[in-house]
Amino acid sequence: MNSSQIKNLIPARIETNMKPILISGISKIYYSGEVLNGFAQWEKFIPYLGNIAGQIGNVAYGLCLHHENGKGIEYMCGVEIFGKKDLPEEFVLKEIPGRSFAVFTHEDHVFTLRQTLDSIAKWLPNSSYEKPEGLDFFFERYGENFDSQTGKGDIEIWIPIKA
Repeated sequence: MNSSQIKNLIPARIETNMKPILISGISKIYYSGEVLNGFAQWEKFIPYLGNIAGQIGNVAYGLCLHHENGKGIEYMCGVEIFGKKDLPEEFVLKEIPGRSFAVFTHEDHVFTLRQTLDSIAKWLPNSSYEKPEGLDFFFERYGENFDSQTGKGDIEIWIPIKA
């Protein structure tokens, strides 16, 4: 992503009143000073895709949640499911709350997500939206056209907002 893209980053759209989404997948907590290695988690998770009981569609999610008041980050890779039966033992469940989100498109390689996230962090305080109190998370959405071989295509970052 070049500097002009960073300066002009705006949401692709605002999703209002999104319904809650139940996500099941592999989660790991990374404490301050520890390197977040989400790619290792995805390598462990990918063989399950399409074989998860109750899986809805072919969209994958990467959830980033602050842990213990900012002492760490919990990262989870998963898919939307219905029901809670017959999930692999190492899987956990998280619910993305129903609410409004600013949705940003990431058009570069997945390895450059940090640049887009940094741009979003600069966009939010200068926008007409506010970060909701007590909701310190965001999620990555890897759509059906994401190409895991090239690491590109159909990547969105969803940030909770007050609308």
